Amino acid sequence: MQPSQAVQRLSQSQRAKKLTRPGAEVVSLASGDPSFDTPEHIREAAIAAMREGRTHYSAPVGEADLRSAIARQLSELGGGAFRAEDIQITSGAASGIHAAMSAYLDPGDEVLLNDPCYSLYADVALAIGAVPVFVPWSAALRLDIEALQRAVTPRTRLFILNNPVNPTGIVFTGAEMQEVVEFVCRNDLLLISDEAYDHIVFDGRTMISAAGFAALADRLILVNTCSKTFAMTGWRVGYLAARSGLIRAAAVMHRNSVGFVNTFAQRAAVTAFNTNSNWPARMLEEYTARRNLMCDMVNAMPGLSCERPEGAFYVFVRVDAPVSSEMLTEHCLQHGVAVRSGTEFGPGGEGFIRLTFAGEPTKFQPGLERLAKAMNAL
Repeated sequence: MQPSQAVQRLSQSQRAKKLTRPGAEVVSLASGDPSFDTPEHIREAAIAAMREGRTHYSAPVGEADLRSAIARQLSELGGGAFRAEDIQITSGAASGIHAAMSAYLDPGDEVLLNDPCYSLYADVALAIGAVPVFVPWSAALRLDIEALQRAVTPRTRLFILNNPVNPTGIVFTGAEMQEVVEFVCRNDLLLISDEAYDHIVFDGRTMISAAGFAALADRLILVNTCSKTFAMTGWRVGYLAARSGLIRAAAVMHRNSVGFVNTFAQRAAVTAFNTNSNWPARMLEEYTARRNLMCDMVNAMPGLSCERPEGAFYVFVRVDAPVSSEMLTEHCLQHGVAVRSGTEFGPGGEGFIRLTFAGEPTKFQPGLERLAKAMNAL
């Protein structure tokens, strides 16, 4: 018996993701794992929790004070009050995305995805029998609300927004967010807003969360994580936030697939949310310098060009070369550098590769030098 098409698609996706952990002879520009260690006060909180015996089962919905801290932070955004009961603690953003999509999509339902976008959305849709509908960005890789409207059918159930955008680095403006709100309300859609990179926004831009719009109170499921903001990728602590009872179905799916999240990791997350620290600002300053260095080096290479990303820590690079994005990825690997093909993020990613400056410059600069040699060898 052959595996399902969904399993085959997921297997292909995982083969692409092996580039995030290449062999020692390969420099990776592919992994979205911050090079920073988790701040010491957060690590110490986990150690203290273990010494206190916080090593037993957590409540399936998550630790009460962590949920309260998240609800308080979201309520401050001005789109209406969130309660602890509106929060489900998840195993990073990934399990939250899976739980939310599984809860609200039936086989045959359509989910609108900007093209290109984070590959997990399409993977999950296919795994549960839903239909991912890729909607192109504008030529400038920005929101095209008219294209989204044309893609709506009677089977359309959900739109997934990623802000800031992985892989393009776009941060939605206030006007674009208002268009999104009007679009989902006009078409009676649910909105999943993945805001994992909300604290990595450059050049003084304002991150406008979907949680700040009262009109979305009965149709928004917000996804976030401690992974990027607090450099806690390995801790696997994220959350879903949804009002008007929307959280209940997603909580059921999460409980039956994941169970609950590590108790002492949640205790560390409580400290992360409740401590007034300059950590995010220090992190952003370093990422800004890394971004500028990487973009300057890329734009000096033959056949490559990029814009400075507005948010997140990825550079989406246009390729002018006589090979496909996937072939270029393999070509780069032969030259000792791992990059991600733009097509991993959707058909609209053809002609692009994605690089990351999540790592330290001393690590990624040699990779960029190998990338330049790979381009010269074409």
